[in-house]
Amino acid sequence: MAQSAMLKEERHQQILNILYASGKVNVEELTRVFGCSHDTIRRDLSELEEQGILKRVYGGAVPWKRPAPGIDARKNVEKDEKYLVARKAVELVHPGELIAIDGGTTNTLFVSLLPVSIRLRVVTNSFPVAEELRKRPNADVTFLGGHYNKGSQTTVGELVLSQLKDYHFDQCFLGAYAVDAKRGVSVPYPYEDEAPVKKYLAENCRELNVLCDNSKLDKEANYIVCPLERITHLVCSRRVPEEMKKRYLNKII
Repeated sequence: MAQSAMLKEERHQQILNILYASGKVNVEELTRVFGCSHDTIRRDLSELEEQGILKRVYGGAVPWKRPAPGIDARKNVEKDEKYLVARKAVELVHPGELIAIDGGTTNTLFVSLLPVSIRLRVVTNSFPVAEELRKRPNADVTFLGGHYNKGSQTTVGELVLSQLKDYHFDQCFLGAYAVDAKRGVSVPYPYEDEAPVKKYLAENCRELNVLCDNSKLDKEANYIVCPLERITHLVCSRRVPEEMKKRYLNKII
């Protein structure tokens, strides 16, 4: 019985991996992937829909609320899209500024594209971001100590927040899990205390740049980080229709 439940749990996780890698799942394809019946897959999708993770559509399902997989699981998902976002974000950086950069695969890629000689003062709670900045001799880096979240490879918690209280940043580069025109930026709650750090950074900067590939638009999670109005630039991977730009208050670049 326990083995059967574990197998179902593993299948659910793999279904979600496919869902967020491709943006949808198809019942026919899933039956071939897992070698099980159509009824089994339909039950899986129904259970995941009841949890508020996906939405059933004819023949399959699409994402509803984005969960928060660990950074290692996200490295190769939508990699080309993340590169387009990161390249745009680099153009927003002004040498000499004090900036904050939080965790995430897109933010790490963004930092890896910064000119090696750039002069910056950076505050971060991300180990991968700090490691990339180590390769830039003119970047002055402050790493925030705190509880280590192994999934996101960031430091989180009250100690991080207490270190941030004296900062007001010129710019903040914030990773996003979901962005909606009405609800703004959101993440799964409480996501091991990472969400409050994001919220503090969003509130304490002159310009807020949210890095968001297009697949994360029109999605929402349970914990609101900041409203759309607070965002200076919503850095997306590709152009969107004018009607969508207006819905997002022309923040999308």
